[in-house]
Amino acid sequence: MKLNVELVPLLLLFFSLSLCEMAYIFEEDDLELERQVRTMNKPSIKTFSTKEGDKIDCVDINKQPALDHPLLKNHKVQTQPNLHFTSFCSTSPDAKSVKFGLREPCPSGTVPIRQVVSLTDNMVENIKYGGGGSLTFFNLTVAHDQLSAHSLWIETGPPEHISMIVAGWMVSPQLFRDNRPRLFTYWTGDGYRNGCYNVLCPGFVQVDREVTPGHPLEPASTYGGRLFELNFHIEQDRSTGNWWLIGGDGDQAIKVGYWPKELFLYLRNGSLHTAWGGIGIAGSNGFCPPMGSGHRPDGVLSHAAVFRRLYWIRSDGKFLPPSDKTTVWVDRSNVYGLMNFHRVRKCRMGYMISFGGPGGYCRV
Repeated sequence: MKLNVELVPLLLLFFSLSLCEMAYIFEEDDLELERQVRTMNKPSIKTFSTKEGDKIDCVDINKQPALDHPLLKNHKVQTQPNLHFTSFCSTSPDAKSVKFGLREPCPSGTVPIRQVVSLTDNMVENIKYGGGGSLTFFNLTVAHDQLSAHSLWIETGPPEHISMIVAGWMVSPQLFRDNRPRLFTYWTGDGYRNGCYNVLCPGFVQVDREVTPGHPLEPASTYGGRLFELNFHIEQDRSTGNWWLIGGDGDQAIKVGYWPKELFLYLRNGSLHTAWGGIGIAGSNGFCPPMGSGHRPDGVLSHAAVFRRLYWIRSDGKFLPPSDKTTVWVDRSNVYGLMNFHRVRKCRMGYMISFGGPGGYCRV
């Protein structure tokens, strides 16, 4: 399920595969992911372990896995963006922002790459140059072959050659070997013929020395209790065409890295579509995982995942909320729910949705 701005059939086609089919494709990719694992781990200047058990390699910024992509053979790493973004707004009185960078930084000239372990163990003026928002995150119990993702989508192009960037938080025991909520990214430049999650293939260029896709998020929000949220922003650098991922809170804006424009067929100059929400991928038994807090939205903001201050970026750099043409789409399996609050001026909530649910049998 997700909230779509100016939804067109191609977004529905993206989800026209049943959740079981999506899980099936994910499982079929295991052998290819094993090959990718063997090629992604690079010689490091320094290696250290985090308290969560992740092993981090500090790799020369100019020799990171992203640059193995054949289209990036002559790519020069851009270490600073030229964006309209300046800083995140202060957090809501009802939520605290997640703090990034709680582990040791990599040495100057290197970037952190999380070691990959074996996975088997409409109008021209409406072109969007990015988007973002603030999203609460929770601890979830997800089966090994399930995936629960909560994210922002930026995508354009025909279904058979769609270009897409996704970022947010995810719980995936298959990808991360635990049930922690983690920062995640996904991209494809040509209708799923290329691209991957995080850094499982060349493409995403790491720049920050501490935060990388796969970074654990803690502490997590609790149902009916204290809320913690992840702020993230994706924007296309109008000088280079690269798409930057920025995360953090009101006090910091971490330039994590970027997707070079050369990766995409249809994201060279903005995007036609932006969407916010979540997706649950079913396990082999046909059951979908919990999403958000694991509870359906009921109007109480601490009871379900809240995605607030939704915005997209116009060509002049202005941040705009979703328009009246925004469409809500919820899967017919009825294991999740979504409430659209539209613009909420109280406590600077902005344009806000709440979504999630306990999951359940979803093979319809």
